[in-house]
Amino acid sequence: MNCAWVINGWRLQERSASAVTKALETARERGMRSYNISRIGRHYWLVCSRDAVQAYDLASTVRKSYPKVQQGIYLAYWREQVVVIVWRNDVLQHCLACETDADGFAHLKLLLGRLTRKSRRHSALLIAGSVPAEMRDYCDEHLAQWQQRTTAVEIAELTVDKRAKLRDMALPTPWQQRQRLFALVFSVLLVMALAGWYWWPQSEQAEQVTAQVQQALPDPRGVTPQVLQQLPKLFAGMQHLAGWEWRSASLQGQQLEVVLKATYGRPEELALQLYPAWQLLPQRQQAAARYQWPTEPYARQQGGFTINALEVGSWQRQLERLFPNLTVRQERSRESTFYQQQVFTLNLLDTKFTELARLTHLLSHPHLRIVKMNLQAGRSLRSELEVHLYEPRPISTEGAS
Repeated sequence: MNCAWVINGWRLQERSASAVTKALETARERGMRSYNISRIGRHYWLVCSRDAVQAYDLASTVRKSYPKVQQGIYLAYWREQVVVIVWRNDVLQHCLACETDADGFAHLKLLLGRLTRKSRRHSALLIAGSVPAEMRDYCDEHLAQWQQRTTAVEIAELTVDKRAKLRDMALPTPWQQRQRLFALVFSVLLVMALAGWYWWPQSEQAEQVTAQVQQALPDPRGVTPQVLQQLPKLFAGMQHLAGWEWRSASLQGQQLEVVLKATYGRPEELALQLYPAWQLLPQRQQAAARYQWPTEPYARQQGGFTINALEVGSWQRQLERLFPNLTVRQERSRESTFYQQQVFTLNLLDTKFTELARLTHLLSHPHLRIVKMNLQAGRSLRSELEVHLYEPRPISTEGAS
């Protein structure tokens, strides 16, 4: 196939999608204009180019053309240059093109000479017929212990996979496209669920009940669930602190306290890395950072208090349906001087801050409060929320004059 190929590009290999995403950010900073990601075994092969022309990655195309060759050295002639591609299993080790002058041949001979170790003797040497005779003679003389294939496919005859085509650096990666599609589908399902919940015939228990309150009610314990929407910004960069790592976070009253442990950092360096809203309380080998949420008034009016009843069973089913990893457990109800409280424990053992922020869509009832919140750092975020549903207790007016 007569097309443009990327050979001497900016290349990188990673095992995780997040590492590839960071590498693409570096490539953009260095002025790269196009990229391609190919999944080879357990690795992502990334190649970036400063050219915006439509081209294909030669390395991944050659590797996929010889899927049974675990260790291979591919040599071919392309546009007055000799191309060499070396791989071992799913790891790309060399991909370059050299001129056919004396310096170019010397560079190729030096590279091939380094590959004549014992560990390379079972490699397959794939030589296309277009390779110059001088290089073919060198391979016959010095690389006789390798399996040679003189009928290797020429570059112009390679079967090109559309997935090897470079794309604009501004376009999202395949997993970013899947995330956006998931977010769109989730938003549509959420809107449909909320619309169905809003228009569903309400039971008699869900009708508004007005209770006369003869005094102002104190603020209930806890914070409004809307604070979960602030977590992605509050914890931005917390995973990448230089010399420090955060272990856990817990809600204490109106304060969110994070425990951090020093690996090699110093307290004065930590203060420069945290979000300004955190209050740092450094210690010797660890530190604590606090964030204070403001008090949200619950019922300050002297006249009446309107209760919007929550149909608990339907609410729990919606939580578990829209968040499959979420476990909801109802605890024993509690009472205080002014309120009756229904208590729920929400567990997400594998989550993200963005998922906790989306959880607020189903915690929007005005009488819900988060009383306890425990977050555990690790490979994935673990969270436990204790949510209380407050209802004012009837106030006796006996003896009032």
